[in-house]
Amino acid sequence: MFGWLKKLLIWFVVLYVAFCAAVYYFPQYFFYGPSAKPSNIDNARANGFNAEVVRYFAEDGTEEMAWYVKPSSKKQVIVFFHGNSYNVEKFYHKLIPFVQAGYGVLMPEYRGFGGVKGKITQKNLEEDALAAVRWLHNQGYKNTDIVVYGMSLGSHMAVNSVYQFQKNGNFAALVLEVPFNSLEETVRAIVPIPFPLKLIVRDKYENRYMLSRIQTPVIITGGSDDSLVPVKLAEDLYTYANEPRKIIVYQGGEHNTLYSFRNYADILNWLEKK
Repeated sequence: MFGWLKKLLIWFVVLYVAFCAAVYYFPQYFFYGPSAKPSNIDNARANGFNAEVVRYFAEDGTEEMAWYVKPSSKKQVIVFFHGNSYNVEKFYHKLIPFVQAGYGVLMPEYRGFGGVKGKITQKNLEEDALAAVRWLHNQGYKNTDIVVYGMSLGSHMAVNSVYQFQKNGNFAALVLEVPFNSLEETVRAIVPIPFPLKLIVRDKYENRYMLSRIQTPVIITGGSDDSLVPVKLAEDLYTYANEPRKIIVYQGGEHNTLYSFRNYADILNWLEKK
């Protein structure tokens, strides 16, 4: 009997160590899940999202790509950073109500996603986001003309971008949909096994400190039934935000269903009144 227990314990230790090593060395398979398939802008145009493809370069020389819609009745443009899966084509429908309201939209792609070349790391994705904001600056937009909108993983790109560029003044707004406080806390909230997360999760995606140093108005939306990024993480992040700030939790909302709860209408209303 004790021989079987010993073997079982050995197998548990082996699997535990193997899993920890896999998370450390291959985070792209656990935290990113990108679609390398290029986004098809014709599909978006056929559905009323009349964007154009723009290309520019990051500071490290990486060629970047984004979908861009010029503002119509408004001066402001929304830069939208999507989550950890798929590509920009998956998310354009979320921005249609904002385009219809007159806002411009820039939807940058990350390297390793949507046909953009490059390695997926926190540093690289942060640079992809910063390059998108620089492109807007080069088009003549000031921070006060830019609404920075991040969903899920993209919430970190949004917070980091505002934090890095706030020396040029506050942005028009910071919009965070189903955000998290840090990747380590997110994994801890959904995985009950006590893994040494501080050691094996190399990409930290820590948002709390940066948000506490931001003066741009912020709105957070989350779902009470989010099983991927539990809403308690968004609620914790909210405590670090400075005024003016607002949080909306949709009862029954899940990670990818807030559009069906018309969260865009609440965000638009807040943007008009803030």
